[in-house]
Amino acid sequence: MGRNILAVIVGYIAMVLFVMIWLTGAYLALGADRAFQEGSYEVTPLWIAIWALASVGAALLGGIVCAKVSKHSKGAVVSLVALIGVLGAGNVIYRMTSDAPSPEMQVRSGDVSNFEAMQSAQAPAWMYISEPIMGIIGVMLGATLVCPKRGAGAEG
Repeated sequence: MGRNILAVIVGYIAMVLFVMIWLTGAYLALGADRAFQEGSYEVTPLWIAIWALASVGAALLGGIVCAKVSKHSKGAVVSLVALIGVLGAGNVIYRMTSDAPSPEMQVRSGDVSNFEAMQSAQAPAWMYISEPIMGIIGVMLGATLVCPKRGAGAEG
């Protein structure tokens, strides 16, 4: 059981680090003007595509790491999937009920730091909803890449 808990933690940390590195690198490469709509913090379609790729890549990595650390435990992978679902649902609820100013009211002038960009970015609601779904599917696929045969005799 300790190995499964460790697998979930390490898998999740791998996901977080992957997303942080990927998105920071992308933001530094693109700059604020290509990541955001002109004069605002609304993200561009290009940024949404990069964000989606980061989410899927991180989920695949998380599933692979979790499955390997747990020595192919289905329980660990399911726990990671549940964690992503719960945290993702919490983020969706927060984003939908937040009293943050509307994107039209936030004016962006020139380049902004990576931290400010992360704090102020405004994506469409469907992106926040789809992110945990991509995460759940990606983790399951990642785990399947490492242990493709999950038959009746699989350890749990």
